[in-house]
Amino acid sequence: MILSKAFSHSRTSEFYTQFFKPRYEVFQRTVKQTPLVIMLWGPRQRTRLWSSKRQQIRDNLRRMGHSVFFSEQLGVPLASITKKGVEFLQSETADVIVALQSSYDAVGAVQHFSEFRVIGSKMLLFVDAAAPDERLYRRALDDLKACYNTIETYKFPDDVVQDNLTIKIVEKVNAIQMVKYCAIQKGHGWRLGGDAINGNRVQSGVELQPYRYNLLELYRDHRDEIDVLTDSAALFVLAYTNYTGSITVKALAHQVGLAETMLQSALAPLLRGEMMAQREDVLSVTGFGRRALAGLGLVGMVAPPVQPRAPMMQLPRVAFNVRSVGVAFAALLLFFALMFYWSNTSQSQLPLEYTPTRPAATRIITATPTPVVTPSPTIRR
Repeated sequence: MILSKAFSHSRTSEFYTQFFKPRYEVFQRTVKQTPLVIMLWGPRQRTRLWSSKRQQIRDNLRRMGHSVFFSEQLGVPLASITKKGVEFLQSETADVIVALQSSYDAVGAVQHFSEFRVIGSKMLLFVDAAAPDERLYRRALDDLKACYNTIETYKFPDDVVQDNLTIKIVEKVNAIQMVKYCAIQKGHGWRLGGDAINGNRVQSGVELQPYRYNLLELYRDHRDEIDVLTDSAALFVLAYTNYTGSITVKALAHQVGLAETMLQSALAPLLRGEMMAQREDVLSVTGFGRRALAGLGLVGMVAPPVQPRAPMMQLPRVAFNVRSVGVAFAALLLFFALMFYWSNTSQSQLPLEYTPTRPAATRIITATPTPVVTPSPTIRR
């Protein structure tokens, strides 16, 4: 994943290496266990370049686990791709048809494609950018991209020689493979019926059969979800935003190492598919986005881990003890103060309710002193 080389935050790097990457790799391996039945159709020009290139494309797709065969193996005429007979193609033999270098002639075969009859034939179109009838061609290109995203252009012969065409084919096939995987896993959720859940996985000694539902139609109905699941950058942005709880666009772009303009392209399918919500400049993951992550095993770290610190953890207990000691010391001081006050307070200073009341009339007893008798002297004659 290219984002891992541009992380500017240690928390982002830790989340990617320890949480996202191992789970995403498990998810990719699981999806690859759902192969496709693919038919290669064309090209019309039987040159040595095309002959070797389509052999290479077939071998690459087979190494990915798909069952691949050429159209001539089923007796499909080459000319039928440019006529209205495309509607009657026996496409039940394949999950998807990879049509190479579909040449749009002046007769107007492109009109049949723009009317989406091509979708009933499960076709992925790869056409030369120099196709004739530019006006009709552009109309079909825009319509098919908007609804089904099933048409791609390439430059001949540069993209053929440099394997750019092969890369585009693999990307489209990966998207359809994701559709088939999700359809099997979410049969009830995608309203396919209970029998759709069993799917048609490869078993020992059993020939691989195409899926009973049109995968291009399913892709159209669930395109936003599929685009996120097949784009590792968009899926990482969704998982990382859920990990942080909420984050601004600027902070997210800085931490994942993307310019804001590039980040917007990753956010587009997330916002359009309501997997994420943006209020002013703050991004958050919706309930649907969390359910999608939970289905992939990418939920578990919903907030940055907080490193515990021993001193901080002891602060509440220490504060409680200090308060208790302070209250006890204050009570002790108050007790001694009261004792000192009572011991140094005279009776006259006591409150009135504690002062004895004197009677209204007081009887005064006067003691009469006893007269002292002094004996008179005796006169002798």
